[in-house]
Amino acid sequence: MGKLTAEQKVREYNRGQKAASEGRSRSWSEPWAYPFESDQHYEERREAFNHGYGIIDPTPVSARRSPPY
Repeated sequence: MGKLTAEQKVREYNRGQKAASEGRSRSWSEPWAYPFESDQHYEERREAFNHGYGIIDPTPVSARRSPPY
């Protein structure tokens, strides 16, 4: 799987909007990686979903760190 097509981005964006409008938790609604899906492909799907959900965070999950408690 290479880069996401425009249709796939729109589908994930719409899934995010629907989840937000129905009040579903983002953690339960966020897309899961498909078997053999590249990290880049998954991150693009996840980013499109989050934009639809209303979360705009350009930092990829792999670069985020939890706070040291």
